[in-house]
Order: sequence, then C-alpha cells, then structure tokens
Amino acid sequence: MTPDLDIKKLRLERMVEEVEDYAILLLDAEGNIENWNKGAERIKGYKASEIIGKNFRTFYMPEDQASGLPQRLLELARQNGKASHEGWRVKKNGEKFWGNILLTAIHDDDGSIIGFTKVTRDLTEKKLTEENLRRSEERYHKMISEIQDYAILLMDLEGKVENWNKGAERIKGYKASEIVGKNFRTFYPQEDLDAKKPERLLERAKREGRAQDEGWRVRKDGSRFWSSVTITALHADDGKVIGFSKVTRDLTELKKAEATLLHMQRLEVRNDELEQITYITSHDLQEPLRNISSFIDIFIEDHGTNLNAEGTEALRFIKEATGRMSQLINGLLDYGRLGRNAQVSEIDVNEIVKDVCADFSTLIKETGAEIEVGPLPVIKGYATEFRLLLQNLIGNAIKFRTPDEKPHIRISAEETDGQYKFCVKDNGIGIEPQYLDRIFLIFQRLHNRQHFAGNGIGLAHCKRIVELHHGKIWAVSEPGKGSTFYFTINTNSL
Repeated sequence: MTPDLDIKKLRLERMVEEVEDYAILLLDAEGNIENWNKGAERIKGYKASEIIGKNFRTFYMPEDQASGLPQRLLELARQNGKASHEGWRVKKNGEKFWGNILLTAIHDDDGSIIGFTKVTRDLTEKKLTEENLRRSEERYHKMISEIQDYAILLMDLEGKVENWNKGAERIKGYKASEIVGKNFRTFYPQEDLDAKKPERLLERAKREGRAQDEGWRVRKDGSRFWSSVTITALHADDGKVIGFSKVTRDLTELKKAEATLLHMQRLEVRNDELEQITYITSHDLQEPLRNISSFIDIFIEDHGTNLNAEGTEALRFIKEATGRMSQLINGLLDYGRLGRNAQVSEIDVNEIVKDVCADFSTLIKETGAEIEVGPLPVIKGYATEFRLLLQNLIGNAIKFRTPDEKPHIRISAEETDGQYKFCVKDNGIGIEPQYLDRIFLIFQRLHNRQHFAGNGIGLAHCKRIVELHHGKIWAVSEPGKGSTFYFTINTNSL
C-alpha cells in the first residue's frame, strides 16, 4: 500500500473515531464488533475495551433477541446490500434509547461479504416528541368522541362526514356506521336543500375562514331540532383548504323558551289591554246600574204609597237584579286583577287557615261547623291570592252543607320534591260527577240562587290562583257524600 493510501486510510479511521453524533461500527461477517467510536461510546455507554469482540445483538431488547431480529437484519443486509430499522435499544446502564440503524454489507474484491458497517443515530428525543404528540392526539380525539353536548365533525372538501362523536349521535340520532362517508346535507330540511344552504355555508367558510348559522335541522327519525352551527375551514401548511370542522349545538329548548317568552310578553300586553277594556267597560256598566238603583229608590220614596203589590214586587225585583249585576261586574274585575303585581313571599299556611277561620267565625258558630286541620307547610307563594283560595274553598264547604247536619271540614297537605298537594274535604251535599269539570268555569252555577247565594265566580278564582302557582286543581265528589277539592302548588318554579 502506498504512503498516500495509508494516510487516507488513517484520516478515514480518525474521522470515524471522532464522530460523536453517530455510533459507527465495523462488524465481522457474524456481527461481532471490531471497532468503536466516540459516538458509540456516547450513545451506548460502553468503552471500546468493554464491547469490542462482542456481538451487536448486545444492544437489542431481550424480546428482540429472542425473536431473532438482529440475525434477520444481518441476513437482510447480506441479501440486499443494506438493511435499516428503528426500535428501542439498550445502553450499558440498562436505559432504553430509540435507535435508527443502517447496516451495510462490505465486500472484498471477489464480491464476498467480509463484514458490515453499522451506523446508529439516537432518535429518543424525536421519538418521545412523536409519542407525546400521538398521545396528545389520542386524548384530543378521545375527548372529542366523548363530548355529548356538541356534535363535532370533520368533513372533507365536499362536505362528506369523516368522523362522528357521541354528541353527534345523541343530537342527530345516527350511529357512526350509518353516517360516516355521507354528505352533511343529510341533516338539512328540504327547503334548505332547495336553497342550496349547505353548499353556500361551505363556500363562505372556505372564503372567510368560517361560517355560522342557526336553523332547523333533521334527525334520523325525521324530527326537527333548532341548531347553532359553526363550520371552520382547515388549512394545510401551505394555506390550502383541506377540509372543514363542524360544531353543532342543539338549541331546541332555548328556542322553545324564547318562543314561550315572546308568547308570554304578547299575552301580558293583551292582558293589560283587556284589563283596561274591562275596567272601562265595567265603569260604563256600573254607572247606569247605579242610576237605575238610585231612580228606583227615589221612585219608591216619592210614589211608593201609590203602587199596588204587583208594582212594588216588580221594583224590588229590578232592584235585586241591578245589585246582582253589580256583583257580577265586580267579580269580573276581581278575576281580571288576580296575580297582577303580586310578589312571591313565604307563606305559613297554618296562619292563613287560622285567619280564614276567624273571618268565618260567626258562620262557623251559627252552623256548628267543625274544621279539622292537619299539619300544614310553610311555602313560597302569593299570600293574598293564597288566602282568597282557601277562603273560597272553606266558605263553599260551609255554604253547601247538608241540611240538619253539622259541616265537618278537614284540611291537609303532603309534599313531594318541592310540590305540595293540598286537600279540603267536606261532608256537604256533593256534586254530580258530570259537573266536576264545569265548576271551575267563570259564572257557572249548579244551584238555585234562592237556596245558595253567590255569583258563580269563586271556583274560577280558585283555578286562576292555583295556575298562578303553577299547579292544578280538581274535585272528587258524589251527591250526598260530600266533596274533596285537591290542588297542587309547585314551589320549585316560583
């Protein structure tokens, strides 16, 4: 060998030895190590004296050694001239590192393999970064797939669905196997399809970066839901749009609530107008009634001695009729005012019953009525209206008593999850079953005025008051067996 070749060979050996970023080895034909450079020492942890002469399978995981991976790589290099591989390797201290290796066969002048070069790079940091990224992506996809309050989709450029989460299944009704691969136009009603709304939304998202919309959409079962949709364009590194994300919220309940609120606002305006009309009308009606009553009084005072019995009876009848008409008008006004400007407060129902009984003390004494009161709650409600409710029910129980029998009235209550059910039970004359629905209508009377006084508005008041408390009222009764009035008060919604 010439001196120049010796120098070149020496330079090459020194270059390989000094490289620190790569482990560069020479292996014999069996894979035994013949040299060791600084990069190998840095990456694998062995000094040359500790490793030269040993087989390169020393660096492989036990399971890879058991599976014959090192021998397969040598065989692959023999057949193809080289073999590459990535995987976990083992340092001297037992730590793992992610190695990228390239085995290259070395041939003599006759073409026979006399050994191999083996170049190893430590890509542990890169591998860990990739693993962290992969785990992050898995967590992200898992999070997306588990979200149930939003339908979150990926779509291709044409709007075909590429993934499906639990929220999408809950909101739209399809399973992933039924919808992935289909176009998102599937969710739109026919009128939107005719107007090409899906296509216009994609075009706007592509042009402006995103598109937002609210409207009716269609579930798998054909039912509609009100949705808020955001479609966002997804871009590659070069800025080119490669697809879209689509996030959908089901706002049906909110839409219903808005519609209900609007309806209530309109009703409130109409109620205000109706109250004004009722007030004006009643005023206009009361004035002539007062005039009629006054003229009758004057007429009787001036000409009463000249009237026969029939004329006197006719004037009395007119006088009573005007009085009843005035009561009806006042009752109608009271009915219209129920709940107006009322404030929710804490009500001790026991105290309300005591006060009502005190109001009826004279009637209770005259009739010998017995009122049994069970434990009653303290609730949230409208105090004045609630008192009127019990006043009507207790008053009716005393009024519609069985002749020659003392009224017995029992008042009780029970509570379930914030909803109270009250009961007012009597032993009175009872009600025919076919009239039980009619009794809560305004101006409904079931009995002759000569036997029982009243204007037929009391139970209508009760119904209005119970509804003001978001409850229901009903009665169970049979003629001659008394009546039981039930009503509920829902304090959760007050």
